[in-house]
Amino acid sequence: MNIASRYAKCLFDIASEKNQQDVIAEDAANFLKAVAESAELTDFLESPLMSKSAKKETMRRLFKGFNETTLSVFDMMADKSRENFLASMAQSYLTIYNKANGITLAEVTSAIALDKDTLTEIEQFVKKHAGSKKVIITQKVDSGLIGGLTILFDGRMYDSSVTGQINKMKKELNLA
Repeated sequence: MNIASRYAKCLFDIASEKNQQDVIAEDAANFLKAVAESAELTDFLESPLMSKSAKKETMRRLFKGFNETTLSVFDMMADKSRENFLASMAQSYLTIYNKANGITLAEVTSAIALDKDTLTEIEQFVKKHAGSKKVIITQKVDSGLIGGLTILFDGRMYDSSVTGQINKMKKELNLA
């Protein structure tokens, strides 16, 4: 278990005791979004030039709407010079949270945007195969697929794309 995972597990345990799992999951998701949207934030977190107190103060100002438990863990990680692990910790927390709540993340890639009925069918497919209560689908469009789609969840890939079928045929023909 790495550093980020240990902090995430600790945060999850505290959140469970305080019945704050959902709120802290929202904080983690918002933190990851902020990091993804701001190279400056990443640079700030990784900068060895900023003092621990300045980082803590700035983090509290930037994320003042976050739960106090979340902010306390941010402070603790800054105190131990682990602020460069905050994004990994947030991602690990969400992984633990999703597993504990029967949530599966699925990434669907198709040649065109999918309609609501198709997404509902995909959701049911993923629920059945993952044994989950809830599925959160991220949809991507890749015109290179020609047709069909791919579904990625729980480290598994279901490929019904035309491109995937062509590649499979090419592979089989080369083996013959």
